[in-house]
Amino acid sequence: MKKPLFKAILVCCSIFLLACCAPRQPRHAVDTKADLLILHTNDTHSHIAGIDKDGGACFDDKDCRGGLARIAAAIKDAKAQGANVLALDAGDMFQGTLFYSVNKWPLLAEFNKLVPWDASTLGNHEWDEGCAELAKYLESKRLFPILAANLKPEKGCPLLYSDTPAYIIREIGGQKVGVIGLSNDEVVGLASACPQTKFSDRVATVKAAVKELETQGVKRIVLVTHIGLPDDRKLARSVDGIDVIVGGHTHSYLGPNSKEGPYPIVEKSPSGQPVLVVTAKRATQYLGELACNFDQNGVLTSWSGYARELEPEDPRDEAVSAKIAQFAQSLNEYRAHKIGSHNIQLGPDGMDACRENECLTGLIMADAMLDFGRHYGARFALLNSGGVRASLKAGDISQGDILSAFPFGTKVVIREYSGEQIWEALEHGVADEGAKGPQMLQTAGLRYIVDGSKAPGKRVLKAEILDKNGQSSPLRAKKRYIVAVPSYLVEGGDFFTMLTHGKRIDSPEPVDADLLSKYLSEHNPLSQPQNKRLIRK
Repeated sequence: MKKPLFKAILVCCSIFLLACCAPRQPRHAVDTKADLLILHTNDTHSHIAGIDKDGGACFDDKDCRGGLARIAAAIKDAKAQGANVLALDAGDMFQGTLFYSVNKWPLLAEFNKLVPWDASTLGNHEWDEGCAELAKYLESKRLFPILAANLKPEKGCPLLYSDTPAYIIREIGGQKVGVIGLSNDEVVGLASACPQTKFSDRVATVKAAVKELETQGVKRIVLVTHIGLPDDRKLARSVDGIDVIVGGHTHSYLGPNSKEGPYPIVEKSPSGQPVLVVTAKRATQYLGELACNFDQNGVLTSWSGYARELEPEDPRDEAVSAKIAQFAQSLNEYRAHKIGSHNIQLGPDGMDACRENECLTGLIMADAMLDFGRHYGARFALLNSGGVRASLKAGDISQGDILSAFPFGTKVVIREYSGEQIWEALEHGVADEGAKGPQMLQTAGLRYIVDGSKAPGKRVLKAEILDKNGQSSPLRAKKRYIVAVPSYLVEGGDFFTMLTHGKRIDSPEPVDADLLSKYLSEHNPLSQPQNKRLIRK
């Protein structure tokens, strides 16, 4: 080999080795000198160990993204550096993984003793087991208060005497900082809140809390909410005195390549002052980091930040990791119990994908529901996409996989509706922005065509009933149809009020996870389901 070529190769190899051995450089540095550094999460949904490369819940946090151990370590590290930290969580800690399905809220009560958030608020899923269980959770010891200025339970509600203050005041960097909490106020329709669960008007509530804080000399005010990004932005434009809104509920990612906006979104209050709106997706994958600077009157002068994805190599808090490993042992029995299998690849799947379009796990459950319902005259099945919380991946499917995907214990019931009611339900399912969202309906035995560019209420262009042989007939407004449907929708969940008026058909009412287990065991290995039941024009 000629000497010049040998030297060139040697230099290239040296550069490669140096690059490989160099420490990982952070993509952004936390501004520890800012007047206020807000670290925030939302919609963690009991993903205590983080998520894997496919977006599924991890059971061991070592090689995963996100997780409570990395969040706790990041908060503690920022405080140790002397940063003026305010750590907030915007609700929906409950529900979403096998960890929660098996252990319920006592799981979260244990982690609330270890993760140093300064405050949180209540999401809608905190009401999934009802007000009595939520009241018990609120009585558990934790490092931080749970704020809900708008929660006004009436006599007869177990939450009547629960500790949910409207706001707190913290001294951070020598200045008073007020934090107001605004809970999700649609929980009677979205979850299992008792009828006596009442809420005050959002705007009036926040205005009153801001006024109280200002009379106490507080000039820097943060609102932590669980009402969704569009409503957060609307609220920012409606109330004076708020500097930052930390939100949740819509699982929104803000930042590069986001269709929902930059990080932060900057709105203007009625008086023209800037209001920063932030959120950090879901499932502990991201930690929002917002650095704020103020003038002497408490008006924002500059800001910077981003939603930082927590990588496997990021530091983990040892105590939190040890607690995760402890709870993981409680899942072994469920993960070891194999029910069925499949080797199907049918596009994106899982919680997020099922809110965007039809998805494999949604199709499988809808098929299982219709298979059950046909014995009682059902022509088709409807399933709300928000009921799918994880994917049923190719390979062996365990009882734990089924409970991860369908954790709510929802019953499958048989009802009779008019074609007009079904059409109305289909329209309601695609009424949100982009004709997507948790109320979008997965189907079996029914195919429908949607145009999301049209106005809500006019987006369903065509709906057809499909028989066992794939033959179609139009959905007729005056005709009556027997349908397999989740009890959640029959009870008006996700505001499917039109489905509360169906005629009850006598039948067993199995829990969805049990029904799916039986279906998978009887169809093992599972063959590929027919797709294109939801067609977008």
